[in-house]
This record gives sequence, structure tokens and C-alpha cells, in this order.
Amino acid sequence: MDTIRNIFRIANLGTILFCVLNLALILFFFTNGYSDYTYMVPIIIIYIIVVLISISPIGEWTLLFLLGTKKIKRVDMKIRIIPLLEVVYNKAKKYSPKMVNSIRLRIINDPVPNAYAIGRKTICITDSIFQLSDDDIMGILAHEIGHLANRHSEIQLIIGGSNLFITGFLALLSIISWIIKAIFVIFALESRSTVASIIVGIITAITTGFIWLWTKICTIFLRSSMRANEYVADEYAYKIGFGYQLASVLDKIHVSDPSSNGFFRVLNSTHPDYNDRIAKLQNLGVNYYG
Repeated sequence: MDTIRNIFRIANLGTILFCVLNLALILFFFTNGYSDYTYMVPIIIIYIIVVLISISPIGEWTLLFLLGTKKIKRVDMKIRIIPLLEVVYNKAKKYSPKMVNSIRLRIINDPVPNAYAIGRKTICITDSIFQLSDDDIMGILAHEIGHLANRHSEIQLIIGGSNLFITGFLALLSIISWIIKAIFVIFALESRSTVASIIVGIITAITTGFIWLWTKICTIFLRSSMRANEYVADEYAYKIGFGYQLASVLDKIHVSDPSSNGFFRVLNSTHPDYNDRIAKLQNLGVNYYG
């Protein structure tokens, strides 16, 4: 119930629209636009099962594997990061008693100091995060725990399940399109028909254009939610006492998309501009002035 309550928030409106649009497209395709419950019910059930599997431990472990995360093996890394995580987690647990009872740490090779919340209880850090000060690391961890506490990372797993379903559908659509095109190509070669060649070109253009447009629309909705959730996680870090540390580290490593300038680039970005995030923290009461 806590997950459901966190899903249906204004900040997740884009994600909700993404899932609804994907399901609506598939239902329309398989029911030919009619309310035929004979076909709709099984499709909806399959869709729900895929999404439920994605938010289960199976989905989380699969994502960890696909991202190439590893256990932290170096003793010096453990000695430094685990106490910092415990400090932040203990404050978060007092503020959010219903959050997970433990957090799993994973590591990934990346030249940019950063961390990522994954699934229900995992935080993946980059190996370069150890270049930062303890305060900076705690600021980053507080933000990622904010994602876990607000179930943002579970929502990402739901998106993954929905993506898997729609990807299969689009693959099916591409195969059908390819078969139709192959038939017309064979006909065009045998009959040397200009009309058949034109039909092949139209089918190719329509299929390619539709898949590109649908993917772009869904991406815009998703990234809108992702940007909104970054502000929510920032505010959470502030509420548990790490607002200054987060503002400071944002100013140092500039955690925002390089494409965050311009209207259309902003639509495609997953993070708000770091200056906007720092300004929000300052408005909340963080006494940070660079």
C-alpha cells in the first residue's frame, strides 16, 4: 500500500501516463479498437504479471546484473563507505520508519563520482565516489535514500516491466511490417510494379515513424517524472539533515544532464539543472552560498 500511495503522486504523473499509453496501444492493436473483453482481460493480466515480476526481487537482481554492478570487495572501501551509509540511514529510518530495514551496497566503474538507487533496497556507488569528502558522500547517499524511501526506484522497475512488454509488442509490429514489406517486394520484383514499390516505401515510413514517435512521446512523459522525483529526493535529504552537504556536492560535480539547455533538450533530460536544484534547497532553508 505504501508503494501504491507513492506511485500515485503528481511527481509520477508522467510515469502513470507512460504505462497507461503503452497498455492502451497494445489493447487497441489486439482488439482492433473495439471493447472486446475476450481479448482485453488476458492481455491486461499478462501485463500486470510482467510488471509484478519486474518489481519483485527477480526484477531487482536482473537490473543489477544488466547494469554490471558488483559487490564491494576492497576492505578500505568498505571501512569508509559503510559507516557513512549507517549515519545517513539511521537518520532516514527515524524519519521514515516504514522504509526498508537494510540497504544493499553495490559498486560500478565510472569516472564520475555518483550513486544510483536501484529497486527496493540497493544503492550502487561509482568507484570514483571515494575521491569526495565524507560530507559530500553523505549528501549523495541521503539523496539516493530519498529515492528509496519514496519508492522512486521501485517505480523504475515498474517502468522496466512496462518497457519489456511494449518492446515485445513493437518487435512484433516490426516483424509483421517486415513480412508485409517482403510480400510486396517479391511482388514488385516479379511484376516490376511501381505501385508495389511505392507501397513498400509507405509501409516502411509509417512503421518507422510510428515507432519513433511513440518511443519519443513515452520518453518525454517518463523523463518528466524523473526530473520531478529528483527534487523530491533532494528535499528528503534536506529533511533528514543533509541539505547543505547535497548542495555542496551538486556544486562540485554538477549532477545534471549536459543536454539540459533549451526547451526540447530539457524535455529529454533525466535530471534538472544543478543550479535549479541548489536554488530549491536554498529556498527550503539550506544555508549554502557556494
